[in-house]
Amino acid sequence: MPSFDLRHIYVAPYQNNNGTVSYGTAISAGDAMTVAMELRFAEARLYAESTLAEYIRKATGGTISMGVKYIPDDAQHLMFGNTAKSRSISGGSVSGNLTTGKDVAAYVGVAFYAPAMVDGVEKYVCVFVSRALFGPPSMNYQTLGENITFNTPTTTGEFLADHSTGKNLFEVATVDTEAKAIAWCAAVFS
Repeated sequence: MPSFDLRHIYVAPYQNNNGTVSYGTAISAGDAMTVAMELRFAEARLYAESTLAEYIRKATGGTISMGVKYIPDDAQHLMFGNTAKSRSISGGSVSGNLTTGKDVAAYVGVAFYAPAMVDGVEKYVCVFVSRALFGPPSMNYQTLGENITFNTPTTTGEFLADHSTGKNLFEVATVDTEAKAIAWCAAVFS
């Protein structure tokens, strides 16, 4: 399915209660720009009689990168474990985010959808990643020159199997309308 857009990246706190997986309240991870997922596999090869006799390849998790316009403060606190910091300055105070070496990132579920063409008809591909752990994005800044270049945050993390008996990694569904895509993204967290 060729996709041509990306929308509605939401994250929610991942909760495991002895193999029963649930999620807290979903929040926006920022205005969607890019998502890239790459699977990682465990592989085994067995050779017998001088030839490859058996081969096994199983998905074990992967890498996920999310690029957004900016990451809202509440999403940063949830995903990266950083905290709000307020400083008094002349004329008032300024709030910011403090990242420390003691911060502990939290596992989150991730949902988003992408408009796509399926046999000439516009559909919506919905994706849900059961359990992912992200780190703060790299920061890139550049001086203004003859051309303006936007620098936006991309956070990268690992996704891995959840604690359910099925060891879920991710789920993909295709729906007919954007309203159904939004509803599906909300439903995966309930």
